[in-house]
Amino acid sequence: MNDATDSSGFFGSHYISIGISIGILLLITTITLTFYICTRSINDLGLDEETIMSYSRMLYSEVKLKKNDSTSTCCSICLGDYKGSDMLKVLPDCEHLFHLKCIETWLRMHPTCPLCRTSLIPTPLAEVVPLPTRRDSSYIDRH
Repeated sequence: MNDATDSSGFFGSHYISIGISIGILLLITTITLTFYICTRSINDLGLDEETIMSYSRMLYSEVKLKKNDSTSTCCSICLGDYKGSDMLKVLPDCEHLFHLKCIETWLRMHPTCPLCRTSLIPTPLAEVVPLPTRRDSSYIDRH
């Protein structure tokens, strides 16, 4: 009689252990899926139209004159070669160039530069305390 009680107690605690294990796995799965869905929806949000339109535009012929050899010759989004009459958009910070229509479509879906993945989301801190984009010798000499 004592053996029957012990065996039912063993199986009862075994079922409790299995239940707790399944509960923990479900909790981990739920947290992981929630995190994935939330971060995916945040990362897939592009920039607002006002921000996209605020980026400077230039004709490729003008860019070519200003930057000489360092200018790329094709759009990295559509892989089409630039023509002198093509209107390009220049991204802030990284200064990468793209066809106007290509980059505007990209930025509506993604808040980053397609080449270097620099974030283009305006932050309140950047407006209050602008950071130098590069450290040249004149900046170092003054500080």
